[in-house]
Amino acid sequence: MKVISVCCAVAFAFLFAGTFSGFSQPAKPIARYTAKTSNTSSPGESVRIDILRWSTDSERDPLLTAFETNGASALQGLLQRAATIGYIWTSETAGYPLRYAYRITMGDGGERIVLAIDRQLGSWEPERWKLSGAAERTDYPFTIVELRVSRTGIGEGKSSLNSKVTVDKTDKTLGIENYASIPVLLQGVRK
Repeated sequence: MKVISVCCAVAFAFLFAGTFSGFSQPAKPIARYTAKTSNTSSPGESVRIDILRWSTDSERDPLLTAFETNGASALQGLLQRAATIGYIWTSETAGYPLRYAYRITMGDGGERIVLAIDRQLGSWEPERWKLSGAAERTDYPFTIVELRVSRTGIGEGKSSLNSKVTVDKTDKTLGIENYASIPVLLQGVRK
């Protein structure tokens, strides 16, 4: 009887230790960007982007190949299976897990940040993300967000909600087609 009690006590101790060792502090972001929404049905709402780590080239390459060869549904499938490497926090009910975060240093010292989530922004509350003006909404099942941030840490962001996604062969990343000509979705981006 004593052996059973000791065994139960040891098993309980391991269970207790294993249960509470899983409760660790969440990872701190390596980069954080804040902005306000623009050209949507809810302009001026706060958005925060927390990047826990940058995507590696070996994570990036299959995404580019899938999109180039098999289109949007193949890319979405890979994004759904990718690890969460950050979050986009909006005023919606839940945050959006980042599945891709890639940074390119531009010639002027600024940064081009390309992010991907495996669903459309507005999936939780579509009314907040209706596009204003004449911009037509795309039907991608995912969202690509591209930020352009100056050397001083201030910039803007645009997304695939109202523009086509492309593979930028020069910078070897996904991107927003005709970035300069589409409306800003995230204004006052700050690093």
